Amino acid sequence: MKIQGFFLNKKRRADFIDKYLHETPGQKEIEGTKPRQREGVFLIKLQHSHKGVPGYWLQIRFEEGEKGETLYREIKEIFTKEKVAEEVFYPQKPMEIRKLIIKWHQKYELDSAETSVDKWKVFYREIRNHFDRNRVMEAYVGLNLILKHHPEFLKKYRRYGLYEEIALYYEEQGEVKKAEKAIKKPLYLNIKSEEPYLNLCAFYMIHGMEEKAYKIGKFALKKYPKNVFVVCNQAVILATLDDYDRALEILGDAEREGITDPLLYKTKGELLSDLERDLEAIRFFKRGLKKTNKGDKTLRIELLSDLGESYVHLKEFEKAVKTYEKIIREDPKDLYHLLRLVGTYFYELKDYDQALKYGEIMIKEEPGMSSYHYLLGLIRMEKSDLELAQWHLYKAKQLMPSHPLIEEELRELRSRRKSQRKPKGKHSNIEK
Repeated sequence: MKIQGFFLNKKRRADFIDKYLHETPGQKEIEGTKPRQREGVFLIKLQHSHKGVPGYWLQIRFEEGEKGETLYREIKEIFTKEKVAEEVFYPQKPMEIRKLIIKWHQKYELDSAETSVDKWKVFYREIRNHFDRNRVMEAYVGLNLILKHHPEFLKKYRRYGLYEEIALYYEEQGEVKKAEKAIKKPLYLNIKSEEPYLNLCAFYMIHGMEEKAYKIGKFALKKYPKNVFVVCNQAVILATLDDYDRALEILGDAEREGITDPLLYKTKGELLSDLERDLEAIRFFKRGLKKTNKGDKTLRIELLSDLGESYVHLKEFEKAVKTYEKIIREDPKDLYHLLRLVGTYFYELKDYDQALKYGEIMIKEEPGMSSYHYLLGLIRMEKSDLELAQWHLYKAKQLMPSHPLIEEELRELRSRRKSQRKPKGKHSNIEK
């Protein structure tokens, strides 16, 4: 015989055990000795969930015999119906939102003045369970109930982040309106952070709602005028709206206000590069690099990448490859910049030895990429290593059978092998 009971918090469970299952209620532990259980109790077990349902659960097993049976009937009478395992509300099938709210109000006593945080932890765990099992509507409704009755709970440990996950789910399902509603919810919490505003701006930008993004970003900028993320976010939104003058003005104002974060210089450099003002952009990229710390590896690589691109725009290819090589020294397996190195050395500088050096690193990291084999084939051809050139080009064709440039180079290779003529020094770029 056993009873599985549900409690909203630790105290209620502890009080229940003390009152009904201890021989002497109110007796405290003495030197590690636990209070004696009543006759008829075989086992008391505390659990944080039962069959996937979170809560402060209490499992009571009773002894066989008259005393156990008597106590079993007594305890069963004490438990209210909705607190017994078989009757504890836990929605597993879709139901009307109104009924769902009523049931959760009853289960979690949402209108009570109880201050214990335990019940909110249990409710949040249940909501999280629903979301993880794709019962997203239930999770959303439950989260809104916590937002309404105990918003401070969602602020702690960034629990409101579940709204972002719900928004992402709806976004992936193509339900943009629902996603928009979910991503807006953290704004009601009055969180002392720019994060909810930036998330909402990003959502609007992704879905082509730049005007909405601009309005949210403008509000955030008034609230956090010295926050570099907010400043740069609004500058990018303005640039997307083709208002580069205002975007650069905002960044300039921030710099005059004393913001010297490398992100500010990176953003300003990128906008200047968009306007084909790469000489100015380079100055800001370099300024940003001076401000980066050793721990800012990602930002440093992004700044070096931007700097390299500006050098390419200005056809300063030697400076470009030196910049890309700095990235490879920091991250030897950065395939994007390895490809940029190979392409620049091969197509622009005609330095086939360097192109081959980085090309071999690249192909070692990603041997199944057809464009890498294509490039290695071209490099080998220019070095008159026709056997290996053929191998790489055939491998590229195997990986991408229908690409016309690969077949074109294979014809050129066959022609060279027949005539043994000098390398032509000009090839099509498969990346274009």
